[in-house]
Amino acid sequence: MARRAVPGPGPRLPAERSSFVGRRTELGRLRGLLGGARLVTLVGPGGVGKTRLALRVADELSRSYPDGVAFADLTAVADPALVAAQVAAALDVRDSTGRWLPASLAEVLGARRVLLVLDNCEHLRDACAVLVDALTGTCPGLTVLATSRVPLDVPGEALCAVPPLAGTDGVALLEQRARAAVPDLVLTPADDAALDELCRRLDGIPLALELAAVRLRALTPAQLLDRLDDRFALLRRTGAAGPERHRTLRSTMAWSADLLGERERLLWRRAAVFAAGFDLTAAEAVCADDALPAGDVLDALTRLVEASLLAVDRTAGGTTFRMLETVRAFGRELLDASAEADAVRLRHRDWVAARVAGAAAEFLGPAQVAAFDRLAAVHPELATALEHCLRTPGEASAGLALAADAWLYWEARGHLGEGRRWLDLLLAAAPADAPGRGRALVVAGYLALAATDPETAVPLLEQGRQAAADDPGVVATATQYLGQAALFRGDLPTADRLLRAAATASDARGDPAAPFCWADVGVVALLAGDLVAADAAFGTSLGAAADPWTRSHALWGCGLVRLAQGAPAEAARLEQEALRLMREVDDRSGVALCVSALGWAAAADGDADRAARLCGAAAAVWRSIPAPLPAPLAEPDRRWTGVARRALGEQRWAARHAEGSALNRPAAVALALGEFPEPGPAPAVAASGPLTPRQREVAGLVAQGLTDRQIAARLVISPRTAESHVEQILTRLGFRSRAEIAAWAVTRG
Repeated sequence: MARRAVPGPGPRLPAERSSFVGRRTELGRLRGLLGGARLVTLVGPGGVGKTRLALRVADELSRSYPDGVAFADLTAVADPALVAAQVAAALDVRDSTGRWLPASLAEVLGARRVLLVLDNCEHLRDACAVLVDALTGTCPGLTVLATSRVPLDVPGEALCAVPPLAGTDGVALLEQRARAAVPDLVLTPADDAALDELCRRLDGIPLALELAAVRLRALTPAQLLDRLDDRFALLRRTGAAGPERHRTLRSTMAWSADLLGERERLLWRRAAVFAAGFDLTAAEAVCADDALPAGDVLDALTRLVEASLLAVDRTAGGTTFRMLETVRAFGRELLDASAEADAVRLRHRDWVAARVAGAAAEFLGPAQVAAFDRLAAVHPELATALEHCLRTPGEASAGLALAADAWLYWEARGHLGEGRRWLDLLLAAAPADAPGRGRALVVAGYLALAATDPETAVPLLEQGRQAAADDPGVVATATQYLGQAALFRGDLPTADRLLRAAATASDARGDPAAPFCWADVGVVALLAGDLVAADAAFGTSLGAAADPWTRSHALWGCGLVRLAQGAPAEAARLEQEALRLMREVDDRSGVALCVSALGWAAAADGDADRAARLCGAAAAVWRSIPAPLPAPLAEPDRRWTGVARRALGEQRWAARHAEGSALNRPAAVALALGEFPEPGPAPAVAASGPLTPRQREVAGLVAQGLTDRQIAARLVISPRTAESHVEQILTRLGFRSRAEIAAWAVTRG
């Protein structure tokens, strides 16, 4: 029986930037709740430390979730319709098939044991509740740990209230953060009473304590307490409403703002327009003007960092700045109350539009992947800018151009549903004579086609072609995708006519889209059985293509032509070259196509064992998308898998196929590219490995997809002993997940 591929875990948990203080009681309670409930929600006011607590317990319990821990931060998500997309990104699932995204998530997760940390749910509570209820109802191995200011109200939800830090824990946090801000700070027993009172006056709220701690650079604890008392008394006299803890945090925020200079206050409220992290260049473009010159922005950013109002993230790509959600929310209140909110949001929109236009200019060139990466880095800002265009009178046309400029990014990085939604909303909101409306209609049609929805795509493409009749580039693009739609419905003559017309027109204009169009012509000829025409079209595409995505598809097609011509070794070489490019672009359907083709080439070359493993690996990759092998390729799949089956016999075929099927996507690609050796005789390889015989046995069962409890039953040991064996295997091999154990075990027979 074939085993399911293990989905790779999502992004690693964010690293802790400072020490974790206290919370022993809450950690113990959370461990108990997570042992018995599928949904646990940490509830409490803003700034109380829900996220830090969730991350700490998720890290401590990560070994209990062998298929991964994923972190989905909803802070930058304003639209409830995008919650599922954010969770999909955390679980490394692409919105690339046009299916209802929660259904794709459920299919990929299956029975895998995964912990999903869903952070900052309160502003999207209903959408979160619907998604969590759907996933936990269909995925028995999924556990969700949510943070929210209010319960999600999902059946079976267990609540864990997060209180402020009490007593000595609050004082310890204040002292640690103060010493981090002032390394040579000296606190004496004489300061104890003031520190205790500071914690009491700040209600033990960690964020308030951290903001206050940085003031000990210039003030003694007693002086800080006096100034804090004065500020809070003033705010309370103004009649601030709300729960006491909420008033305390707002008072701390307002007090922090009062202690800043005018330029720092300006930057705080202006930078709050960013949905996520931003760098110095972005801050200068969006936040600078005559009142805050660009040359002063760096100094103002530094002072906000020193005041703990900005966090700094340093990566190989550079330095970015980030606001905590509570700090950003207060900054946006300040922005909304100012007279400059519209101007700041317009500058943000223009900055995003420039980033998208710059990337789009490289979509069909050699820097394609870097262009996609740059847009992925500002994706939350793209959504914020489009929301502004949709909600602001007179801005829908600008939003239409912005969404259309991102055309290839929406598909390449798995945001088909989001791209289609923005275009639908903006097409409805923009005037009928909006500039670029025809192009936007064609992009909407292209995305519908990419989502395998030709019934929606064709009318949009035809409308766009008509609306942009005076723009030859848009007309050629619409014609190309109408040809693809004909290919999807099996009308090969119409597809050939439209695609050749589009390719010829694009060639005449020097359009960089022409090579991909010629690759589509090659696909039509290949399916029609005209190998000469297919070879010519794929060759034309390959000779002219500048971007890796187009080159990968042309190489894939050339490989299939060589396979059909009886040259399996050459076919395999071409398919491997295509696969390397597919991996670079992260075209997951393309990866599956290449792994499938390499399996067929192995069968044609007489290597039935490798063919069976690769066919299993291809099936695993298709499941991970999730999507089926395209129907037009069913015939060669049946032909070549049949050759390998007959050569091996059903029992051996099933065993080899299961070995490939146990791999996750990276391991499947590595197998297909020969980046680790094919399995050899099990005893000889096992004898030289770093594991004990029992650990090798457990690794083999992990490769079969068994849980710790199932392994325990198979080996007649306790579940805790089985878990211990798995932990030791992970340690000895230097791995982080069961998927890596499975890949290691498969490659060693």
